[in-house]
Amino acid sequence: MILLEGLHHISLGTADLERSVEFYQNVLGFDLLEREELYAVLNLDPIAVRFNLVQNYKAAVTNPGEFSFAYVLDVDDFTNALEELESRGVEIKGPLAIEGGESMVIKDPDGHLIELFYNE
Repeated sequence: MILLEGLHHISLGTADLERSVEFYQNVLGFDLLEREELYAVLNLDPIAVRFNLVQNYKAAVTNPGEFSFAYVLDVDDFTNALEELESRGVEIKGPLAIEGGESMVIKDPDGHLIELFYNE
């Protein structure tokens, strides 16, 4: 058996590195850890995401049941997030009632699916 010590980061493609950094920093509150010409690493403790510049990149997954990043918020932050996303013109699917709360799905600028939810 291989003894893994933990998850270091998740890698995602992006067609526009600056646009992805701006979205994850200014919309979702990630911290920029490292920035190079062809990649950037952002962090939302304990998750680090590395964005790799890939020419003409567009995420292929359209069903959040296949693959998405799911972030939990408290109920007040969920309401604030919904208002913030609407004011920025981000396309939102939801909010939808889930067991004990609500959920919404958005896409980042490259089409990666992001679920934001709360449950009480």
